[in-house]
Amino acid sequence: MKKTLTALVVLTLLVTAVSFGVARWSVHCAMTKPAVNLNDAAFLKSALNLSGTQARDVEKAETEFRAQLNSFCATHCSARMALGDELMKAQPDPAKCGNCIEKMNAMQAEAERVTLAHILKVRALLNEQQARRYSGMVHDQVCSLPMGSL
Repeated sequence: MKKTLTALVVLTLLVTAVSFGVARWSVHCAMTKPAVNLNDAAFLKSALNLSGTQARDVEKAETEFRAQLNSFCATHCSARMALGDELMKAQPDPAKCGNCIEKMNAMQAEAERVTLAHILKVRALLNEQQARRYSGMVHDQVCSLPMGSL
């Protein structure tokens, strides 16, 4: 009985160590994937072998997209600063704090919608092979980067 219990304990420790090692290796591999900037027209031109016309169209879409995101960022930051100012008061108003958070959330949601529209717009400019490659790169970024890194 003692040998069986000892064997069970050793086996449990071995399985735990292997599981820990595999999990740690998986996280390390996901975090060390080279980050690519899918919003860089020059990178996309090279990675997808874009034609001159495609590259110009992608660059134009990127410029418009970046302007929209900058606007959302400015509104989000303004709401965040207003929240910080409200929280500095001796008696912060929960309704004002809530409004700031709602504005921040709305800007984040709108940025996600605009990002999706941009991805689909760029994808529509590509041929079938380029679109598959681009979709794979988008998938890798969406599925492998930690929250807030995209």
